[in-house]
Amino acid sequence: MAITRRIYPTRFEQVHVRGKEGKGTPLVLLAPSPRSGAMFEAFQEELKRPSYAPDRLGYGFSDAPPWALSLEQYAQCTVDALKAASLQGPFDVLGVHTGAIEAIEIAHQLPNQVRRVIALGMPLFTKDEQQRHMEKYSEQPLKPVSEGGHVLAAWRGGFSDRLPPHNYADMHRRFIDHVLAAYPGAAFKAVCSYPIEKKLKSLKASLTVLAAHDDILEQTQRVKPMLKGSGVYLDLHELGQDPFHSSLVRMGELVQRYLPEK
Repeated sequence: MAITRRIYPTRFEQVHVRGKEGKGTPLVLLAPSPRSGAMFEAFQEELKRPSYAPDRLGYGFSDAPPWALSLEQYAQCTVDALKAASLQGPFDVLGVHTGAIEAIEIAHQLPNQVRRVIALGMPLFTKDEQQRHMEKYSEQPLKPVSEGGHVLAAWRGGFSDRLPPHNYADMHRRFIDHVLAAYPGAAFKAVCSYPIEKKLKSLKASLTVLAAHDDILEQTQRVKPMLKGSGVYLDLHELGQDPFHSSLVRMGELVQRYLPEK
């Protein structure tokens, strides 16, 4: 089945969702910010189970929110869109970085539906780290200037934490996501005020944390003492940046193992 693209109303504007039909327990895929659900298209094409990859409100082809949202409100909008897309019954959630935190919140909002959660990277930043990242990934949108320097700056920024060789087609997709984002750092700012330790203690769904050796490995490692006895932490040195592009087969194996279709 081909991937479909739909727009669904939510309590805070409209959300764009890429969906694909299939058999088995549906899988919801949540992108890091400022990425969109487009990063999961190749993965969705390989899945036999139903899948949904929303663009978080304010990112990709979703509307910008009317004001700065909390992480809980971002998750509420995603839940609204999934319900509008007729997602019913139990489902699993996989989130990357910002999406990992949102996945945990969705599991709290729908405790009787979310079976399992995979968190690929956990952005657990200190206050100093938060400040540095907000300076790097400004909450403000790109401000156009006549000579186009804002575009060049955004393009160069995509290379700041990635080592060569670069896949320029993928870098261009990342660049487009950044340009489309209404406020690129807004969701990250929301994550910074989310009470993650409290939420992990009360999480009912099973949780698997995948620690790729990417730019937030140190921050992801901080989740280990917060995990309950049933939580699983996997150090995956073979995975680096952008595993849904560079390590698609391996990600499929991990999802099949920790988020089985049945």
